[in-house]
Amino acid sequence: MTLISTRTTAALVALLSVLAAVGGAAAVPDARIAIDEIEPSSTAPAVGERTALNVSVSNSGGSPDAADVTSVRVLDADGDADPLDEATAVGALSPGDSLDLTLWTRFDEPGERRLTVEVVAEEEATDGEEDAETVTVTRDVVVDVQPAEVALDLRTRGLAPEDLRSDEESENAGGIDLGGIEGVFGGGGGGLDTGDDAEEAVRSADAPVAVTVVNTGTTTADRVSLTAVGEPVAGGEGADGTDGESATGDAEFEAGPYVVEDVAPGEERRVIVDLGPLDRRSEVTFTAAFRSGLDAQAGAGAERTATSTLRYPANDAAPTVTDAAVETTEDGDVLVDANLGNSGSGEMEGVVVSVGDEPGVAPTAAGGEYFVGAVGEGDFVAFDLRTSVNASVAEEVPIRIAYTERGVRYVETDTVALPDASGGDDGRTNAIGTLGAFGTLGTLGAVGIVGAAGLAVVGVAARRRDV
Repeated sequence: MTLISTRTTAALVALLSVLAAVGGAAAVPDARIAIDEIEPSSTAPAVGERTALNVSVSNSGGSPDAADVTSVRVLDADGDADPLDEATAVGALSPGDSLDLTLWTRFDEPGERRLTVEVVAEEEATDGEEDAETVTVTRDVVVDVQPAEVALDLRTRGLAPEDLRSDEESENAGGIDLGGIEGVFGGGGGGLDTGDDAEEAVRSADAPVAVTVVNTGTTTADRVSLTAVGEPVAGGEGADGTDGESATGDAEFEAGPYVVEDVAPGEERRVIVDLGPLDRRSEVTFTAAFRSGLDAQAGAGAERTATSTLRYPANDAAPTVTDAAVETTEDGDVLVDANLGNSGSGEMEGVVVSVGDEPGVAPTAAGGEYFVGAVGEGDFVAFDLRTSVNASVAEEVPIRIAYTERGVRYVETDTVALPDASGGDDGRTNAIGTLGAFGTLGTLGAVGIVGAAGLAVVGVAARRRDV
């Protein structure tokens, strides 16, 4: 007869309990179902923004049986037990299988929020079992909810048509990669051209403007649309010779609206807007109308706007009268002998200089106008003008400069001082352009009076001539 001590019996019971516990744990079905990943559409969503949780659920390859996922839901870990969103009858998972699904939620207040994703699955009943076992697994995710901010930035840049007509495929048009342009608005079609049509439309644009819409806020800009309104700039002469009003009599033009679609936070849309044929320089205001994601939830229309204004086409040429010699002849006329320079970056074409309107100044029939032609960037061309002057009324001679740049005719005015027989003139002239102040464009140093010839001369010692 074998005797077993009380201590030995207790140890044996403990060992059997451990083995039973190990065996029981191996049979628990929740060890087979796992939430592999929870990926929010944004880890920093804005208040009111619809946020997606992309959930991946799997059944371990070592599981002996399949499982039926009956429910996947998301809960506020620090709030009430009501689910924020729930998917039911999700589907069956065989051993080694996985499935993906998306849950949605919104947040009413900013701050850190901890969410719990809960998966409920039923294990298929095995031999000797009447009912299927239910498995519940959970996993948390934390998001940092940001205050809602609605902000749209509109950036515009005028381009010349020739900037977009390079034959070099590797060359970016006007500093813009055509591959990054999502479409072209306006021109002959009026709608949005995309793909190959967009590239062709860009290269045939009459007045292209690059427009970039940037969402700098924290909520989606919904139903974004663009309009452009232009008004001729004073001093820009039209192709028909009029000032301000177009050849058709219209003082303003409008293009759009063009639908750009939604722009998410941090995203941008880049398009080309073709303003069509323009025969004068215009001040163009672009307006992006939109509504925020919160407006969309409330069913509001596109009531918010962002604007950007530019002058098109860009007036890059800068005419400057330099090295002027002003002489009073024996018959009383005044002769202006000077250079017309271009200190800007654009090319001036069809340049004509003439004596401008001023009380006491009357151009002579033979010398009141001079055709200069083309003046490129950094170039200068000599010209001379002759006018009669009433010295008791006039103190300077206005020089009217008319030129064409990028198909638009401009008229600007410079001035040169009349000779001062008393020798008191300091020789400095201030030139004012009708499209904005030139500032002091030339410094005319006094040379004095040339006695024997009877000519008073005001000019500079070193003169450049290009004949």
